[in-house]
Amino acid sequence: MVKAKTASERPVLGVQPRVEAGKRRAERLRQSGWIPGVVYGEGLTPMAIQIPERALIHLLHSKAGEHALVTLKLEDGQRWEKPALVKDVQHDAVDGHVLHVDFHAIALTERIKVKIAVVLKGEPVGVKQDGGILEHFLREIEVECLPTEIPDGVEYDVSAMTVGTTIHVRDLAPPKSAKILQDPDNPVASVQAPREEKVAETAEAVAEPEVLREKKEEGEAEGEKGDEKGGARAAGGARPGAGEGRAGEAKGDGSKDKADKKDKGEKKGS
Repeated sequence: MVKAKTASERPVLGVQPRVEAGKRRAERLRQSGWIPGVVYGEGLTPMAIQIPERALIHLLHSKAGEHALVTLKLEDGQRWEKPALVKDVQHDAVDGHVLHVDFHAIALTERIKVKIAVVLKGEPVGVKQDGGILEHFLREIEVECLPTEIPDGVEYDVSAMTVGTTIHVRDLAPPKSAKILQDPDNPVASVQAPREEKVAETAEAVAEPEVLREKKEEGEAEGEKGDEKGGARAAGGARPGAGEGRAGEAKGDGSKDKADKKDKGEKKGS
């Protein structure tokens, strides 16, 4: 289990009021080593601020990352301090540099919703012995807790996981006093079969339809051969009939000649 930080361990981030606004002024501000931002919250009028770039980058690269709980210390005539969450960080789409940061000022006595990291510990037996692959699907979960008890993350020991095993959100032990808000049926991680086996299964699945297709083509070819033989027999049987027809015609012509000769003989006798 990842331990929550105490109030004394929260980083303090010094900020200054920001008077100038607009894209060009914000760009000049970034060029001078400051990042524009805003802080807002219940009962607080939104305030434009500017943060030292080095201090902000150091905070964002810490374990808390872009969901850090910090103490904002306003360095002006008022000199107030407020606990706040890093709510939103805008990055440049080309070089990834931070462009703007939103802070949400909170009350330490009210429960809030934050996202924390899911940390997998150990090496699955399915990876170590069977050559499987550990797939990590869900790397963050949303929890509800007091601002003073925000954990860095929730851990899960994957050492006993074998090939085909999947862990879900319901398998995670929530940090003390924190309530997990994620769907309990959401998969967190699983150990997949080795890639060689997957390739073999895929090849087998592809080969089977090919075999069936080849058999089908062979059957169609044999059917075509059978049709050709049947047509040849039908053609062969029709030839004698045609010959008989010619012979009959020839016989018919001979009978007619005999009848003509008989008629001529009768005429002579008369």
